[in-house]
Amino acid sequence: MIFLLGGPPRVGKSIISNEIRQKHAVSVVSTDTLGAVLENVLSPESAPDLFVFGKFNKMPMAERVKLITTKNPAELIDYVRKESHVVWKAVDAFIRRENDEGRDALIEGVAVLPELVSRLDNFPHRVVFIGNQGENHKENIKKSAEVNERDWMRDVSDQYISAFAMFVKRMSAYIEQEAKKYGFEYIEMNNELFENVTEKVMKSLGLSAS
Repeated sequence: MIFLLGGPPRVGKSIISNEIRQKHAVSVVSTDTLGAVLENVLSPESAPDLFVFGKFNKMPMAERVKLITTKNPAELIDYVRKESHVVWKAVDAFIRRENDEGRDALIEGVAVLPELVSRLDNFPHRVVFIGNQGENHKENIKKSAEVNERDWMRDVSDQYISAFAMFVKRMSAYIEQEAKKYGFEYIEMNNELFENVTEKVMKSLGLSAS
């Protein structure tokens, strides 16, 4: 069975996926990893949409802060969509391979979008989307960064985190709308304990939470 977990960045997809891996011995792959593989075999000329956020991440922090605080969130979501369409080529190939080999696998990441998952009718799969449209998600992002010494967001300003949280909120609303459009479940994380969300995700994917 192919399991998919989609949603905006910074809502806990990787943490939940790791819980599933530990409890159910399901292999997990991130769309970030598959995108990184594509970046090594494709060029900016052949797939420019794939390299938008790579360029962003290489910018000096001051420029990143300026961009994310001045850019319309809808434009950033469109960048994510375009990048996801490129990454999905690798996701689709991975799913086909795992399905042919009869292996269970969980694919998680921002590139798991409802419109792309809707194309998987020929493969047995289960999917759920999560998001956080709360006003206080900024604090969640800050706390998550504080406990991970490798997290680059530990050193960014409150202004940057506030802008990023607004982007997550807007993208969560977009994901919820798209999930409803294609008949997929969306789980809103605001005002929910994280462990409860994890259990809901497992239940939605047909997996035991115990």
